Parts: sequence; C-alpha cells; structure tokens
Amino acid sequence: MKNKKPIIALGALAVVGLIAGTIAYFTSEATFDNVFTTAVYKTKSEETFNSPDNWTPGQEVPKTVITENQGTIPVAVRVSTTETWKNEQNETIDVNTIAGIEAALPGTPKKIAIINLDNTSDWAYDEATDAYYYKRALAAANGTTYDKTNSFIKSVTLNANLPVDSECATTTNENTHTTTKTCTTAIQGLGKATYTLTLTVETVQYDQYKPVWFSYDAENNYSHAVAITPAS
Repeated sequence: MKNKKPIIALGALAVVGLIAGTIAYFTSEATFDNVFTTAVYKTKSEETFNSPDNWTPGQEVPKTVITENQGTIPVAVRVSTTETWKNEQNETIDVNTIAGIEAALPGTPKKIAIINLDNTSDWAYDEATDAYYYKRALAAANGTTYDKTNSFIKSVTLNANLPVDSECATTTNENTHTTTKTCTTAIQGLGKATYTLTLTVETVQYDQYKPVWFSYDAENNYSHAVAITPAS
C-alpha cells in the first residue's frame, strides 16, 4: 500500500498539467478597405466672336459665350463684363468724362457700345457684383453628354446716334481744273478709339456658390445672393 501513494500523486499532477494546457482564447480579425473616389471638376467655355476692323455707328457684331459642365458634380456659372476704351496712344479713355457725349445720345440706353442681351429668362443680373448668373446649376456629365448654358449675350452694337466730328480739306488742281474735297469723320471725343469687351466666366461647385461668390451681411445672411436652383 505504501508503494502506490507516489503514483497517485504523480497522476494528480498530470491531470492538473493537462487542464492548464487546454485553456484557449477566441480571436478574430477583419479588414475593411474604404475607397473614396474624388469628383471630377471640369468645365469648358467657348466664345463665338469675330473682331471688326472698321466698326461703324449702328453696326451690330455677333458675340456669344457658352459654358458646359464636363465633370461629375453640378456647377454654378456666372459671367462678369468689363468695358475699356483706349485712344490711338493706347491710353485708357473714361468715356463718362467726355463732355456732352451722353447728352448727345437720345433715348435709352445711353451707352456708346450697346450689349444686346439674349435668353434673359435664363440669366439673372446682379448690380452689386456686376455679373450675370445662370439661374440653374449645370448637371453632372452623363457619359459624353454635357449640360450647358445658353448665351446671355447675342451681339454688341456701336450706338447709331453717336455724334461725329468732320474735318474737310479742299485742294484745287489748276492744270486739270479739278477740285477735290477730302473729309475725315471721327466719333466726337473718341476719334480712332479701340473698344474692348472682356467677359470673365466663373464656375464653382453648386453647393458652394454662396460662400464663394457672396459675403455675409450684419445679420449673417448672404448679401445680394442670387438664387440658383439645383440642376434638373
């Protein structure tokens, strides 16, 4: 009987060791790849215009500008205009300071160069920013089908009622007994001037047009903000 006790003790130790060795933990691992594809912002503006070499009062010159959205997000569009007159010495002329030129133009508008508007129901003019806003956002491109504006301008006319100055010189040829009278006519106060109409086209993603183009007023509202509807 005494010889069996050590064997029982060893057996007990073996059992304890077996229990300790079978303790296990459940673990798991998962990997998630979050792919973010950025939007494509791409717009294109095209102008149709042929500059006249000898622009005369009453002459209407066609001019259009169209913007299309080739990207994957809606965009808002606005166009601002800047007019510049320069003399033969390439010096800028302030036509508002030319004495009597506006008073000599009957009716309205009293503009030297008249911008003839088009599609006015689709564009809104804002005096505060001196810009024309397309009333609807351009939709994202659908394949190679692009949403685009129409043109807010169709032509520019040199006012037909502009006063002119004429200088005439007479020469006589005694040998041929002929008299020649040569007259030079120029627009009063302008002479031979150059007119430049600059159109600046701006586009911005539609959901950000207010903070980009307009400022806050004292009540934290966007001042003079023109309403542009979402793309249809």
